[in-house]
Amino acid sequence: MFNFLTTITQDLHPMVVHFPIALFFLSFILAVVGLKRSPYQDMEWSLFAIGTIISPVAVVTGLIAHSPYEETQFASVIEPHQFSAIVGTVVLIVFAIWRFMSRRRDKDIGRQSWYRWVALIGLIWIIFVGGTGGQLVYEYGLNVRGVNPLLP
Repeated sequence: MFNFLTTITQDLHPMVVHFPIALFFLSFILAVVGLKRSPYQDMEWSLFAIGTIISPVAVVTGLIAHSPYEETQFASVIEPHQFSAIVGTVVLIVFAIWRFMSRRRDKDIGRQSWYRWVALIGLIWIIFVGGTGGQLVYEYGLNVRGVNPLLP
């Protein structure tokens, strides 16, 4: 029953990565709903901030999960997913810092109309990153024990 503990480093990425995806999706929904109802605006920021904090954890666990494939033919199909996740996370952190600073000055950029468009672009980016990650699992069978001969 506790055999998963022997492979926990490989399994952390799929466990962790779904949290920022869900948090950013909910944050986007609340950003749209928050146009009309102000109580949702603070909740939207909280979800965005938590998702931003968890995103680097998802990237690091992805790098760990990628390590068995470094010198294989799969490295070339992993790299677009890896690169887009790292770039997206860096942009996200910069954007979150900018938003945090604007909130401290009581001029939250999250209240601006253009913010929803930026959030939509970010959500599309997350769908792209998640889609390439799903392709690695479902098309190539990466990190799926019992199917992939590289994993015990």
